[in-house]
Amino acid sequence: MSLPIGVVLVAYHGDRWVPSCVASLRKSFSGSLALILVDNAGNSCIKTLDLTAFDVTLLRCERPLGFAEANNLALTAAALDCDAVCFLNQDTVSEPGWLDACIDCLLRHPQLGVVTPLIMTYDGQEWDQAFLDCARRSEEFRREFGEWPPRSGEPLSGGCSERIYDVPVVTGAAMVVKTEALLKAGPFDPIYGSYYEDYDLCRRIAAVGYRVGICTRGRIRHFGGSVTTDRQAHRRRARWIARNRVLYAARWQWKNRLLGLARYLFTQLPRNFARATLGRSQTPLRSMLLAQVDLMRIAPRLVSAAWDRRCWNKYLRSIRWPIADSRGVGQSWQAARESG
Repeated sequence: MSLPIGVVLVAYHGDRWVPSCVASLRKSFSGSLALILVDNAGNSCIKTLDLTAFDVTLLRCERPLGFAEANNLALTAAALDCDAVCFLNQDTVSEPGWLDACIDCLLRHPQLGVVTPLIMTYDGQEWDQAFLDCARRSEEFRREFGEWPPRSGEPLSGGCSERIYDVPVVTGAAMVVKTEALLKAGPFDPIYGSYYEDYDLCRRIAAVGYRVGICTRGRIRHFGGSVTTDRQAHRRRARWIARNRVLYAARWQWKNRLLGLARYLFTQLPRNFARATLGRSQTPLRSMLLAQVDLMRIAPRLVSAAWDRRCWNKYLRSIRWPIADSRGVGQSWQAARESG
């Protein structure tokens, strides 16, 4: 590609993770990399990083931002000047050449808009769980790889090193996106804050005509939950996930938003509360209660696709997104309601 590849890295209390992430990133790509590093609070390591291998843009947030908004800050400040953008979590360690492999996939497959490499756990011994949840949606991937990953340093089995596995969504831990696809679909939606914003973006990119896939020639390691360091953080994370799961379902799974909300309130929610009360849920009861309060605050966007679109387009105008009407978003939400 004629322009450098942009890597967006949001650092949030990342002293334990960011140095290893940046150091390993140098070997992931053979060309020029534009690193847009967002200091999103709690990072004393940034001033000591060796960034000489990159064309660096350093952005400092006045206040801590959600993952979606912090990435959008990087996009509008610098990343859209690149031909492709890699959204990379701070708690990742790159294996050599994975970004080269993903960029090559984007070049060889014009309709491929989003691609992710194989993502392992931080020790390289198992699949990353979020990646596996996405990959399982490909019957071909399940057939080739099963439940057990190749060990670090071993060749991939099945003779499928050139394969692209199409999936509906991929995790944002290491997501490489064509800039042209971002311009058509829009950035992350900050209404999510953190969690499910990556799935939502993949759905919108698919809705404007691009494929979403897994590149098996690249591999990266991911810790997951690097900022969930105490009980309070765990509860906050569970609250956001419970809230955002409903918002994502409203947009992409409910045929009719009012009927979908009614089913959620009278069927799914009582079951969830019962399981949480009995200690059979991963979501603490308090987190579940607070998530419902959060959902009440965004109720108009849950029940009305038209209102949801208006709020989204208002946000795009506020950040001066190059394509401010983003029609594919509204059309895709409408199609989701009609097709299920």
